[in-house]
Amino acid sequence: MVRVSFFLLILMNDHQPIPKEPASFAPPKAMTRIATIVQRISTAWAAQIAWKWFLTPYPFNIPKRELPFEQRFGNPTLFTHDNGKKYPVYSLGKGSKNILLVHGWAGRFTQFSAIICHLEKEYPSLLEEYTITGFNAVAHRGAQGKRTMMPEIAACIRDVTETLNAVDVVIAHSLGSNATMYAVQNLGAKIKRQVLIAPPGRISAMVAIFCNVIGFNNKVRVQIIQNLEAKFGDDFDTFSAPELAPSNKIPTLVFHDANDNDTPIELGREVGLMMQNGEYIETVGLGHRRILRDKEVLKTIAHWIFNIS
Repeated sequence: MVRVSFFLLILMNDHQPIPKEPASFAPPKAMTRIATIVQRISTAWAAQIAWKWFLTPYPFNIPKRELPFEQRFGNPTLFTHDNGKKYPVYSLGKGSKNILLVHGWAGRFTQFSAIICHLEKEYPSLLEEYTITGFNAVAHRGAQGKRTMMPEIAACIRDVTETLNAVDVVIAHSLGSNATMYAVQNLGAKIKRQVLIAPPGRISAMVAIFCNVIGFNNKVRVQIIQNLEAKFGDDFDTFSAPELAPSNKIPTLVFHDANDNDTPIELGREVGLMMQNGEYIETVGLGHRRILRDKEVLKTIAHWIFNIS
C-alpha cells in the first residue's frame, strides 16, 4: 500500500467562529440564469455554453495588496506556449537555486506574496541563494488566450523548468498542484520537491462541482465528461491529482483546509493521504485562499524547505 510518511492535523481557530470564504468560481447571477434558461430549450446548446465556461478562467482583478509584490519582479519575459499563445514569466533574485510559483485556476503568481515575504524574513539570504520564478499561465493575467486546461498549465511548468535547468522547490496552489504533478510525471519536468496547497480532486468530480455551482443539470454534466473523453480518452481521470499521488517520487508537502469551498475536504484529503513520499497537513478555518497567508502555514512551509523552526 501507498503510505504517507507523516500526518498532522492543525486545528486553527478552535474556539472562534470560522468566517466563510466565497468560492473562487462563484458565478455572477446572470450565468446561473442563462444556464437555467438555455438547458430548458436545448441540452446540446447548454452543453456548448457549459464547455466554454468550464475552460474559461474568470478574470479576477488583482488585489491591491499583491501589486507591490508584482512590481518587485519588474517586466516579465514572454514565453510562447505550444499552442502559440504568449504568457508572462517573472523572476526575482540572483541565486543558482530555484523556487517556482504555480498558481491555480483563475489565479496569478502574486497570490504567493505572503509566502515569499515570510521566507525572506526567516531566511535573509533567500534572494542571494535562490531565484524566485512565477508565471501567469495562458488565459490568465497578462497572458494571451481566453480558454485553457490543466495540461496546458503543465506545459508552462515544463517550459519554465527547462529554462531553469531544474527547480529545487515548487510551491503550487489549487489546480496548479495537479498541473505540477502532471508536469513531473507526464512531461518530464525536473522538480526536486513540491509544496501543494489545496490540490483538486478527480477531474470528473470537479466537473460535477462546476455544474452544481452554475446550475447545469446532469445531462449537461454528462456532455462535458464526453467532451473530456473525446479529447483525452476514457481514462482522463488518470491525469487527476488523486490518481497521480500514489506514483509520486519526489518529497511533497500537502495542505488542505476542512472549510475549503472550492475543493471539498474529502477530495483534497484523498490526495494527501494517497501521496507517496509525502506529508499531509489538514487545517481548519482557512478556506481555499486564506491558507496562502496564514502564519502557521507559512512557518510550516519555511521549516519544511529550509529546516527553520
